[in-house]
Amino acid sequence: MRRAWASVALLLLPCAMQAADLEPARDAMRRHEYERAVALLRPDAAAGDAEAAFLLSQLLRHGRGAARDLPQACRWLEAAATAGHARAAGSLAGMLDARECPASSRTAEEWRAAARKAGVVPQGAPESGDAAAPAAELLFRAARAGDLPELRRLLATLPLDAVDEHGRTPMMLAIAAGQVAAARELAGRGASLAVADRGGETPLLLAVRGGSEELVALLLDRGAAVDTPNRAGTTPLMLAARAGSRALCDRLLRAAADPRLADAAGLRAGDHAAQAGHAQLAARLGVTARPAAASSRQQSTLHKGSTALMVASESGDLETVQARLAAGDALEARDASGMTALALSARAGRAAVVAALLDAGAAVEARDRAGWTPLGHAVREGRLEAAGLLLRGGADPRAGQAADRPLPLVAAEGAGTKLLPALLQAGADVNAADDTGRTALMAAAAADDVATIALLLQAGARPQAVDRHGRTALWLAASLSAHHAVSALAPRSAVDAADDQGVTALIVAAGRGHLPTVNALLAVGADARKASRSGNDALHAACAAGHAALVPRLLAARAPIDAMNAGGDTSLHLAVRARCRECTARLVAAGASRSLRNADGLTAPDIARLAGDKPLLALLE
Repeated sequence: MRRAWASVALLLLPCAMQAADLEPARDAMRRHEYERAVALLRPDAAAGDAEAAFLLSQLLRHGRGAARDLPQACRWLEAAATAGHARAAGSLAGMLDARECPASSRTAEEWRAAARKAGVVPQGAPESGDAAAPAAELLFRAARAGDLPELRRLLATLPLDAVDEHGRTPMMLAIAAGQVAAARELAGRGASLAVADRGGETPLLLAVRGGSEELVALLLDRGAAVDTPNRAGTTPLMLAARAGSRALCDRLLRAAADPRLADAAGLRAGDHAAQAGHAQLAARLGVTARPAAASSRQQSTLHKGSTALMVASESGDLETVQARLAAGDALEARDASGMTALALSARAGRAAVVAALLDAGAAVEARDRAGWTPLGHAVREGRLEAAGLLLRGGADPRAGQAADRPLPLVAAEGAGTKLLPALLQAGADVNAADDTGRTALMAAAAADDVATIALLLQAGARPQAVDRHGRTALWLAASLSAHHAVSALAPRSAVDAADDQGVTALIVAAGRGHLPTVNALLAVGADARKASRSGNDALHAACAAGHAALVPRLLAARAPIDAMNAGGDTSLHLAVRARCRECTARLVAAGASRSLRNADGLTAPDIARLAGDKPLLALLE
């Protein structure tokens, strides 16, 4: 068994330097979309990325996003540890001690020593700052919500650059959430602009990902390093180029961003722009989007392994495409990712080339290695004319993409919402779901896209459909504070439908602290008395998260003030535990009992006394 795991790890080791861009997977994990995170991490882990292997091992270990699979978790963990991943080494030591991994190429103590040598505290020992975790979590929430008064209050006693479980500081969390005022407040206090999270994402990379010119300008004006890459070698300029943002590219170039830098795959910023179909921007960055096709040796890294027909098809050079077709070039030749000339032209939106290739007999359903068809690529990139040609050319609108994702879902999740009418008219199933149960309506709800929601409902989308965890589109909208979507969906949804843990849309919205969403749900009759399987109702959720503004609104909606959850905690217990003085004051003023005891025999004043919070205790005595 030791040899088998070691051989897997050693096979992956040579590829470990090819770091992948794991930010989409990390974002899915932060949103608790674990199935999506698993699907995103598997290819990168298999390609040898140690961080991807580590993250995948943790999801499989705890059964998040896939069935709990300890042998697989151990295998990926050892692969990551063998590649030099320190946290993986520490985690593997703990799993060996617990006999979750029966064997390994090294002993638990050897892995533990490797982790210590790299400066990581092995599993089982507390990392620094654990004692302040509850208060720190309030700081992180305030940064994400842009709550300046709470942010200022908490920063009086907490470190400015405290990090969460993903290695993100309050500054990074504010930037990722698009909270400009909070970011400006933190920058003014001297928050670090050089720190990177566990994926190597810096504040500037996060600002560029979010497309915020204001945040990018703020960071650059305060001296953020313009060319610092993430673990995949991706710089801010590459991200801006891939997104086709001329304004961001110009701002970065004025700050001396270097367009000659290459990522782990050898691609420069201009290559990223060309690959995404932004020819003018690619030229601005020093890359010709239509390179000479005379010899494969003359092709840039972007087109390595491609035939002349593929290069011309992707760049939209119809004259060369016709010449190569006349010369008999193979229509079904594939590049390194398994894409054909038709797929490349569809992805880039080269409609004239798509038409020529279809007329020449190109296979319309040819799939690349990731499982995408040409139509799938066109839909994902929002290429309306190319998609129409493919549909008329016989492309199947019901064909699943990649991990069996239906095309309406692909369209709703990305740039293809304008393609939905054509897909549905061609016969795509509006209620088709991926292997997690996610539908196009759920994606539109999560994006707070009211126009797309209306279109899908008119086409027969079922608002009562649930994903693998029993979550409806309304529930997902509420969980992401998408209150416009909540208002659009609520009249046609079961407003009190709960997920597999008994959590309703109102409970999850209260936990997020978003008053407009809570109001939208209460306006259509959401029941504030409903509790989850753990006994927490919306008032419990609001108080546990420190959202004082919701307390009077929920009490007015008849939320039971002294209801106890499975642990015997009332909302007052939870408010005190969260150190939310305003929550506590409002509950006491409304008549909440201060003498009720929880399962540990503690009253709310007892909790405040044990925490040593004298101002909080004064509110209770």
